[in-house]
Amino acid sequence: SNNDMAKDQQMTNQQSLEIIQQMIAQAKTNITDSGFGWLLWGTMIFLTCISTYIFIDIGSENIFLSWNIFGLITVILLTYDIIKHKKKQARTYVDDLLKLVDIGFIICLFTIIISINVAVSPNSGFGFFLMIFAFLMLIKGGVVKSNSLIIGAVVNWAGAIAIFINKEFRYDMLIMAAAVLIGYIIPGLQLRSKYRKSIPGNNIR
Repeated sequence: SNNDMAKDQQMTNQQSLEIIQQMIAQAKTNITDSGFGWLLWGTMIFLTCISTYIFIDIGSENIFLSWNIFGLITVILLTYDIIKHKKKQARTYVDDLLKLVDIGFIICLFTIIISINVAVSPNSGFGFFLMIFAFLMLIKGGVVKSNSLIIGAVVNWAGAIAIFINKEFRYDMLIMAAAVLIGYIIPGLQLRSKYRKSIPGNNIR
């Protein structure tokens, strides 16, 4: 009994040491980000915002057409991402933490989408989008040591406040387009450039 408790304590201590060693090893290797995800999502959201602004400007009946298409593509991409990650074998404690951050982000994203449909105005809903974009940028920017992502987080929080203050939806789309340009696309380009330089031969798609 005492021996069993001692063994359990020893196992717990060993597990804690392994987790700490994994985190130190991960920190030493500098977690890399190819920038592809930031560029992909940033470009998609940017084009969706601009096209929605144009639809409103020309008086289109279905101003949310671009967002419906974006939603469909998002579901397809997320399903592919889940299947792809299941095939990945070696995962560290830090990988698992970042995966939980991604899952939490996606849940918040879909909760906001539901709220826009049943409770809050689109004006408020899109402000909430920029709030959670900023939160993700802050965490990921800290992990990959990207100042541009952290600046992007600040810009997206400022964009969220601007959307809450602004009452005309078409200008929300321009605010959001500017926020993702600074928060997603520009950091994505910088990370992509850095990642290419870090790979011998630069054989990156």
